[in-house]
Amino acid sequence: MNYDDVTFENFMSLDSKERKKILNDPELLKPLVRKNIKKSRYEHSLSVAETARELASCHHVDPEKAYMAGLLHDVCKFPDSDTSGVLEEYLRFYDPEKLNGIHGAYHSWVAPYYLKEMTGFHDKDILRAIYNHTICRSRDKLSLILYIADKREPLRGINDDIIKTARKDLYEAYRLLDHDVERYVKEVKNERFIENRL
Repeated sequence: MNYDDVTFENFMSLDSKERKKILNDPELLKPLVRKNIKKSRYEHSLSVAETARELASCHHVDPEKAYMAGLLHDVCKFPDSDTSGVLEEYLRFYDPEKLNGIHGAYHSWVAPYYLKEMTGFHDKDILRAIYNHTICRSRDKLSLILYIADKREPLRGINDDIIKTARKDLYEAYRLLDHDVERYVKEVKNERFIENRL
């Protein structure tokens, strides 16, 4: 089988064994993810995946689940100009209370529904982490790991001690990071900030 021809649009037409094989192998998923997002977003996703894998190994969390969550977390950051319309359609159907004007989080809230619909992906831990990677309201370790990895993967070029702290204490790293994220959302993005409230 030529995996280079597989897209999210034709994924469900594959044989069930092939679908399962792809969904369980990050190397086979990478080309699929790459076709769905911009090159820079894909590079960010790979960096998040590596950072998440490293943090997971420090906290007795399955490193491969962490890697997969990082790889898939921005799958709904579609490159075309009408992204917000597509994301709003998904939210209107699956999670209408999330249509709250926090557009920067829409891709994370939509991604679990999108992945289930387009591929049949069903790992609850990974889907929960993806759902929470912009506004984290889950205390589970995988969600915290993805949240931290997304904000501090090396390609972001932010030199602070968040990752160093996260290797020892996810909750303390989260607390420190939350203040920085609030400032960024309010001052740089000029958007309303929703507290994470763990």
